[in-house]
Amino acid sequence: MANTDLPNAKIIILFILSKVDSIPSAKLTDCALESLYVDYFSFSQAKKELLDAHLMTESVRKDESRKDASGKPILSCDITPEGEVILSRLLPSLPAGIRSYLSSASKSWRHEASEEKSVQADYAPNGEGTWDVELRLVENGAATFSLHWAAPTEAAAERTCKRWKSATAETYLEIVRLISEER
Repeated sequence: MANTDLPNAKIIILFILSKVDSIPSAKLTDCALESLYVDYFSFSQAKKELLDAHLMTESVRKDESRKDASGKPILSCDITPEGEVILSRLLPSLPAGIRSYLSSASKSWRHEASEEKSVQADYAPNGEGTWDVELRLVENGAATFSLHWAAPTEAAAERTCKRWKSATAETYLEIVRLISEER
């Protein structure tokens, strides 16, 4: 690892945190690694040091409805006020090419994070041999649409969740059309 890799990784992580509120821990990793300016080992060490120095936080938010692949509430990361101060001082020391990339990529990160928070799909086994599926649209923290049903198999539940996340608008409009149409 070059002498500048770890400090640059820390600045990159703080920059991402400053642009995306309550970013899921896994998404933070993806954003940092996508930059190609940070490898996984530098990222892991930088993140640990930022947490230890209280320049960022990582925790499960109260009333978190988003779940990870194992069904547990996701960990979200944020920059602390101290982290903001450090970032403002150190950002100019980051090479111009990295700063340019981060600035342009941050728009995409915010859009993706907003979409991930507003389109939710979860499934879990229930005691009846089927799978509970919950599809939601959330705006400003409040559910504007929620559909709960029992899928016959895990594969059906998984397909439903993937379809909801990949084609939310079309699926939502079709559901609304089907249930509101007069016959």
